[in-house]
Amino acid sequence: MLLNMKRDLNIALIIVCLLFSVASAQESNPIEHISKDNLAQLKIYNDSLKSYNVDLINGSTEELRSAASYKMIKVFSKALRVEGSFHYKFDSLNSISILTPSDNQFKIFSWQLAFDNGTYRYFGVIQSNEKNPQLQPLVDYGDFYEHPDSVIVDGDRWIGAIYFDIIPFKSGKSTYYALLGWDGHNSITNRKYIDILWFDKDHKAKFGYPLFVTEGKKSPTRIILEYKKDAVLSLSYSPKENEIYYDHLTSLSGNEDKGAFDLVPDGTLESFRLSKGKWKLNNMVNYEKRIGEGPPNVTKEQTIPLYQPLQKR
Repeated sequence: MLLNMKRDLNIALIIVCLLFSVASAQESNPIEHISKDNLAQLKIYNDSLKSYNVDLINGSTEELRSAASYKMIKVFSKALRVEGSFHYKFDSLNSISILTPSDNQFKIFSWQLAFDNGTYRYFGVIQSNEKNPQLQPLVDYGDFYEHPDSVIVDGDRWIGAIYFDIIPFKSGKSTYYALLGWDGHNSITNRKYIDILWFDKDHKAKFGYPLFVTEGKKSPTRIILEYKKDAVLSLSYSPKENEIYYDHLTSLSGNEDKGAFDLVPDGTLESFRLSKGKWKLNNMVNYEKRIGEGPPNVTKEQTIPLYQPLQKR
């Protein structure tokens, strides 16, 4: 455990040294085109990233995958500072999530490093939409929080995940971004997150904010859905309903005390609906959207499997 903590801290220091350049934010000055010289430079960087991308996914040892991830950090720290790079599409990097919100204010990059023991470490960076982009590195400290659903953290104390959707919304006069993410938490459970990204008066990225209305007395800063490793949990946003839907989780064994490693979807849905700047829990999603003629696991015998285990590759 102590060795892992030291390794995590070393990773954090490496990333901060390579990527730290959070200056006072300037007014947005996006450019629509990339100069010929800068485009040539970005193509060279992209070719390097494609090579490391293959090793990050297919590296046969933890050492090879780790080396590929650190090399990617070095290249990104250069590439994303190139004038006009905000408009360059790194779309050949299939191991990296690259999201741009609809207001086009920034990009957020995130990726994972798989360890041999079934755990993961996450890496990321936020790039501003400016002529000379500013970078904010994301350093994964997710394992260090006892109650991660109640904290607001900076990018250098990030609760790491790979993000697959970003939803801008207003609360009061401020703009926030709901992030949907996945975390292969440990060897027995996965997690999915609904996190909140926002920027303070100095344009520094913050993660987590109490904008969720649940059945509890205290509003969480993020929603954490933890479930059995080989189960499949859906989490998605519907722009039409302005609602984030997810599978309701139940104990596979019927013993709720077993913990998250025993939780699987039961065929029913819950959601968070955006209303007056807050995401409000709706645990009674219309039954028409559920599987079968009625809500399984409620009033009739279960006739469909609770979950289908993922097949190993």
